[in-house]
Amino acid sequence: MIKEKIIEKIIKRLNENQKEIIGVKLPDGKIIPSGNKITHLIVFKNWGVLNNTLEDLEMGFGEGYMNGDIEIYGSLERVLERGFYFFNEFQNEKLLNILRNIIPSKNKDEENIKHHYDLGNDFYKLFLDKSMTYSCAFFENPQMSLEEAQKLKRKIIFEKLQLTKDDILLDIGCGWGSIIIESAKIYGIKSVGITLSRAQYDYVKDLIKKEGLEDRVEVYFMHCEDILKLNKKFTKVVSVGMFEHVGKKNYTKFFNTVFNVMEDGGLFLLHTIGRTHPAPQSKWIRKYIFPGGYLPSISEIMESLLPLQFKLYLIDFDNWRLHYYWTLKKWKKKFYSNIDKVRKMFDDSFIRMWDIYLTSSAVSFLVSSNYVFQILLSKGVKNDYPVIERNLIKVRNVS
Repeated sequence: MIKEKIIEKIIKRLNENQKEIIGVKLPDGKIIPSGNKITHLIVFKNWGVLNNTLEDLEMGFGEGYMNGDIEIYGSLERVLERGFYFFNEFQNEKLLNILRNIIPSKNKDEENIKHHYDLGNDFYKLFLDKSMTYSCAFFENPQMSLEEAQKLKRKIIFEKLQLTKDDILLDIGCGWGSIIIESAKIYGIKSVGITLSRAQYDYVKDLIKKEGLEDRVEVYFMHCEDILKLNKKFTKVVSVGMFEHVGKKNYTKFFNTVFNVMEDGGLFLLHTIGRTHPAPQSKWIRKYIFPGGYLPSISEIMESLLPLQFKLYLIDFDNWRLHYYWTLKKWKKKFYSNIDKVRKMFDDSFIRMWDIYLTSSAVSFLVSSNYVFQILLSKGVKNDYPVIERNLIKVRNVS
């Protein structure tokens, strides 16, 4: 009875001033609210999963959905969107300090990367674009194809870095190699990529050979802390979607490493998911998707640059938040268009886990819980860098 009262209060709050009504079906069959036309129904199949959700909303709901103990009739995305607003509004501010300093060690990094990125190249081919780019694309409009948007993202990165044929480019966390391969082909530059994923490393090695780029492109299976062992200097450095794995306590060390491998006057572009302010990390995401992951806030990034304030200089700061929402929507659509192939690789629990991962991640960018930052820095003052002109994109429909 007490649980019903709690749920009634939560559902009432969720549905205030809303046209689409969210309802809950309890294990005994009772539906809350009663007598309403419910648009999206959350079905709890047993009392255990309901108790878990009430005790820990994120973990209880996430694990319950993943294990099939919670079903959604209607739109999972709309339910999560409403839930994000509710959680962000009412969470205890004291939680802001929880998990803030839980940082992966270097010895754990390879294991954490393997957990996610070594699921198999064949799996990632099922939902990524042809370039195998696993990071936020850039959409001139939501109707662009994934391939077009990822290619445009790389074009923007290359232009921000002002690449020329004389450059030597380092990609920290090169993924499946799209940046180092394409930059070498377009600009004729020499490029180097590093990764901690064995699957990615093997893929890129084969791709370099296939493209006939052995004289211009190199890839190393290497931790970012060991870059200096390459004994190479780079005019341009880029890191896309890797900084989320560095850990707060390692930020200054990371930027120091970048500074030490760059030529004077060099440019560094950092592309990372982040927050506007320090916030608790998602326990469910850290447990099931990205072990050891940590999303930096703007202040944490800037504070970590303080020891380098007269060495690395800020040139530009971009926010691509909605672009990741559209990227994740495209990934989920491709994921389900290949669902029969996914089922041959993984069980139903894995599929539901990735369903809620892709959906909740998309919603987090839609409701401004998460952001995507592109930060451009120079080694030394660079007064000849032009002011970046931006063409604002008019968006009529985000969905």
